[in-house]
Amino acid sequence: MNAGAIAIPEISESEFRKLSALIYERCGIKLGPEKKALLQSRLSKVLRKEGIPSYEDYYRRVISDRSGRELIRLIDLITTNFTHFFREHQHFRYLREHILPEMRELGAKGIYIWSAGCATGEEPYSIAITLLESPGVMDWRKEILASDVSTQALEFAREGVYPEERLKGVPPEWRRKYFLKEGDRYRLKDRVRRMVEFRRFNLLSPPPWRGCFDVIFCRNVMIYFDQPTKRRVLGSLLQALKPGGYLFVGHAESLLRLGDGFRYVKPSIYRRET
Repeated sequence: MNAGAIAIPEISESEFRKLSALIYERCGIKLGPEKKALLQSRLSKVLRKEGIPSYEDYYRRVISDRSGRELIRLIDLITTNFTHFFREHQHFRYLREHILPEMRELGAKGIYIWSAGCATGEEPYSIAITLLESPGVMDWRKEILASDVSTQALEFAREGVYPEERLKGVPPEWRRKYFLKEGDRYRLKDRVRRMVEFRRFNLLSPPPWRGCFDVIFCRNVMIYFDQPTKRRVLGSLLQALKPGGYLFVGHAESLLRLGDGFRYVKPSIYRRET
């Protein structure tokens, strides 16, 4: 059968409800009615390529796949992972100018950071460069865990190769210091890549790391969640932080009436209460 000859109908209300409910149940992303066209656009290419006659048949394929690979692919298709280095640069400056000196004064010898929802890796690599550019912690142990629900994004992140437009927030001297130019793309040097461990992790799952992290970046992730899911995720992040540890969220996000156990520091920066 010629898959290209199959006419894919528009996604029905019933099909949209089933697929959006599955996505919400498995990864917490809430797709409102305004996302119907987006979901259809992303999935129709798969249906045509693989000769799947309807979104109902695709839904059945996903829920019957015991390996979970079809669900992971579905999540890859609907998540948006565009970002760039040093996005919301104030957070990296706060890490360098406030958190690291504070930890040094308290006698710290290492720092443990989690980039939750790391997308294609620009955020954790920006954290790594920030630590490398902080002379006062040169002899510290530095560990960065970066996680995302999208396997596609994680594969891109592990490669550590980026188009020039993703580096718009990187000063020229840091480009020379931490990147190798390869044609029209830039490859991170090994000294940066070795600092980051990438792992697939669903934020709806209880984190296996309890009281481990000094800092968590979870930015522009919770905008996809409804209020109950946000509370659930924030509870997990709270458990993963050390007492007094810091949480960075996106500038469009707030923990108001959500973040029990967190103390407000300044816009988009919170601290676990001790």
